[in-house]
Amino acid sequence: MIDTSVLLPFILASLVIILSPGADTFLLLRFAIRGGPTAGFAAMAGILAGLSLVSLLLISGMGLLISQVPFALGVVNVLGISVLLVLAAISTRAGLILVRVPVDSSSAVPHGTDKPFRMSLITNVTNPKVLIFYLAFFPQFLGQAESAVLQLTLLSVAFLVVTIIWLVPLVYAASAARNFFLRPPVAVAMEFTVAAVFLLLAILLAINL
Repeated sequence: MIDTSVLLPFILASLVIILSPGADTFLLLRFAIRGGPTAGFAAMAGILAGLSLVSLLLISGMGLLISQVPFALGVVNVLGISVLLVLAAISTRAGLILVRVPVDSSSAVPHGTDKPFRMSLITNVTNPKVLIFYLAFFPQFLGQAESAVLQLTLLSVAFLVVTIIWLVPLVYAASAARNFFLRPPVAVAMEFTVAAVFLLLAILLAINL
């Protein structure tokens, strides 16, 4: 009922997308650096929850319906831009605070108010490019499957597994580099760089409206 022969080419093609840094990846790195593995894995869980939700939309057919309604897709675009602008503002504010009150790299950085899971989930599900990618990419690997629903479920699970395999070492690597990135000059530069990336992504998304 499903076609497993397409799994290898699907995974190889997925790697190109997964390894390309996006807003959720930068957010995960920020949380892992500032809050350690706990915050990093919470952010990863938020990303996976977002991808799972998009997968359900794809499998149920609702994703296709949303993509064919200009108003609905426009709302998702506006939400995505708004979230990116908020993230840019948060990082800018954090950078300005660090300029006034540098953080000692040996001390713990508060991250409870950042809500890594919730922010990563919102960032992922409000990114219209994620939904469009799923709709354009996944159907190309239906193969000879008798059931599109089961085949899309298989592909969604495979995509999630590959994402986990990539994000787990990323969280540990970012957490291991905490002492370097929490040095006051580096921490300030990181926050402003992340803010610039979020702002750029918001501008690119607005241009494509």
